[in-house]
Amino acid sequence: MKIMNTVVFALILAASMASRLEAQAQVSLNIPSESTYESGKSLCQKTYASLIAHEKGFYVRVPVDYSRPERGMTEVYSYFHRGFDPSKETMIYFTGGPGQTSHWGLFRNPVPYNVLIMEHRGVGCSRPDTRSMFLDPSYYSSENVARDAEVVRQHLMINQWTVYGISYGTVPATMYASLFPQNTRAAILEGVVYDGGLQLWDAPHRRKLLQRMLNSLSPSLMARLESVSAVHGIPDTWLSRQARTQLMYNDGVKKLKERLELLTDDKVFKDFLTEVRKSYEPITYTPHILFASNDIAYMMISCQELGMANPEVSIEDSFIKGQLVRKVDTESLKQCARLRAKGDKIYRAENYPVKVPVTYFQGSDDGATAAPEGVRHYKNVPVGFKQLAILVRGGHNPNLELILYENPQQLQIFDYAMKGLPIPKSLYSEMKKNTGHFWAYTSN
Repeated sequence: MKIMNTVVFALILAASMASRLEAQAQVSLNIPSESTYESGKSLCQKTYASLIAHEKGFYVRVPVDYSRPERGMTEVYSYFHRGFDPSKETMIYFTGGPGQTSHWGLFRNPVPYNVLIMEHRGVGCSRPDTRSMFLDPSYYSSENVARDAEVVRQHLMINQWTVYGISYGTVPATMYASLFPQNTRAAILEGVVYDGGLQLWDAPHRRKLLQRMLNSLSPSLMARLESVSAVHGIPDTWLSRQARTQLMYNDGVKKLKERLELLTDDKVFKDFLTEVRKSYEPITYTPHILFASNDIAYMMISCQELGMANPEVSIEDSFIKGQLVRKVDTESLKQCARLRAKGDKIYRAENYPVKVPVTYFQGSDDGATAAPEGVRHYKNVPVGFKQLAILVRGGHNPNLELILYENPQQLQIFDYAMKGLPIPKSLYSEMKKNTGHFWAYTSN
C-alpha cells in the first residue's frame, strides 16, 4: 500500500497539469489579504519549518525583473532531492502545473545523479516578501523561471546539468536549454507543451480518442451515461472530468472504458452518481500551502502565456446525446480579469530553438498535453540531436510512471537521455518483450 500511494502521489503531483487544467478553473481564487499573506521565507523557515527540514533547502537571490534591475531582488527556494554528491552529474527538475509544489520530490528510489528541485517563483517557499508583488502579473513568467534556474546553477558552481521538465515544466526547460546551451548537457521533455494556443486546452486529439471509445459502447450503456446529466441533473462536463483524470495514466482509455462498463450494474451506477456529484461540490478544507498547487501562480502563467485569457478557450467538453462537444470556459476568463493577467505573452516553443541533445517522452493517449503537440515540438524546436519516444497507449507521464514501477529497462533508457546519448533500440525491444510496453521511437 505504501508503494502504491507513493506512485499515485508522484504521478498526480509531479505532473498534475491534467487536474490543474480542469479543476482550477472551476474554483474561486484564494487571494490572501494583507493580514493573512505570508512570504515563502516565513512559511518555510518559521511556520512550517519542521515539515521540510529534511530537504535542507536553500535560498538564492534573483532579480524580480531581469530586464529592469531597478525593481530589486526576490528569492527562490531549492533543494537536492536525496542530497548532493559532488562526484555525480546533476539534473534540475522543472515542476509542472504551473504552480505545482516542489515538496513531493520526484524519484521514489535513489538515482545515480543529483536531482535539484527549484520551487518556482510565487509558489510555496518561493513566495515573494510582499503581497503586492505576489499579485503582480509581471512577477510571473516562464522565462523568469528559466533565468532563476541559471542563477541557482551559478550559485552552486555547477558547470553543466541536464534539464528535465514534465508537463508545464517542459516550458521553462525548453527556455533554459535554449538560453543557456553552454551550461546544458541535455534536455528531457515529458508530456510536452508546444505553445499556448487553444489546442493546449481544447485537445481535439483527446476528444477524438474518447469519442472513438464511446462509440464502441453498447446502446444501453450509452443511454445510461446520457442519463447522468439528462435525468440525474449532474453537469454535462462530468465525463470530460473523469476522462482527464484517467488519461493521466498509461492505458488510460482502456481503464476508463472498463470503469464505464461497470456502470451497467445498478448499485455501481448509484455509487458512481454520488461520487460525481461530490466532485462538483466546493471543497470544505484549505489545501496545505506547501503541498498543494498554487492557484495564483497557476492562473498568472496560464492567463498570460498559455491562452487561458482567450475568449474561446475550452477546458472541458460537454457530453450531450452521445457526443463530446467543446464548451467555452467563461469562469477562467473572469479569473484572468480579476488578476489583471492579460494573454499578451503567449508561449511559442519555436521562439526558443534548442541546440543541445533533446529526448522526448510522450504518451499516445496523453489527456493533458496531446501527443501531436509533442511531435510538433520535436519537429520544430531542436536544431541538434533529438530523439522521440511515444509510448503506445501511454498517459501524461509515460516514462516517469514506468520508472516509479521500477522497470529496469526504463531506468536504463532514462540514463541515456540524462547524458544526451542516443537510446539503443535494443532497450525498447527488450522492454516490449519483457513487459509488453511498446515505445515508438525515432531520431534524426
